[in-house]
Amino acid sequence: MAKPMINIPSTANAVTPPAFEYGEDYAFYDARMKRPPDYYQKILATATKTIQIWETHSNPEVDWKVFSEVKCPQVDITILTICDKNLSDESAVRLLADNIVNNLNNAVKACVLTIFAFHRSCIYNDLTWHDRFLVIDDTDYYLVGPSMNNQVGSDTSFGIHYLSKTSDRDLLKKKLDSFLPLTGSSKLRIKVTRKRPSNGK
Repeated sequence: MAKPMINIPSTANAVTPPAFEYGEDYAFYDARMKRPPDYYQKILATATKTIQIWETHSNPEVDWKVFSEVKCPQVDITILTICDKNLSDESAVRLLADNIVNNLNNAVKACVLTIFAFHRSCIYNDLTWHDRFLVIDDTDYYLVGPSMNNQVGSDTSFGIHYLSKTSDRDLLKKKLDSFLPLTGSSKLRIKVTRKRPSNGK
């Protein structure tokens, strides 16, 4: 499968070094450059129909900013996350959903956003995940270092890895799919859905 086309700056002749340095399937954010990270946003911008985000920590005050470059007319966004720290209660999950949908680019005419937030206790057993994952259009899979809030601004360096090999993608898809039944179990604390347009309101 061909790697999705993402507009990235050339590092060879750049007057100001970019925040990320790019290999073939791996991009490294060097926080010492003191420039805001932007690669995650560029990946999201390649979506033409679906975005699936597997998170461990969410911040309703910041996370919505990563969707700034999403401009496809119709998109379904699914976020699976944990009620922890900044997402400590159900009102925070609702705030996260509202902030994302209300701040989407005007080019996005129709969106269905679904957030599945699991109980914090799930962190301490084998029922959830540790790493962050990003799936675009059910075909492009990424391993993502930090959470979404760090994709807006981070004091630490991190990497994002694109899975280019079929066997790696198939393995990750199988494992992620095996977690999806948890969205209908008692491990789920809250499910929040938001739409654009919001039923004519």
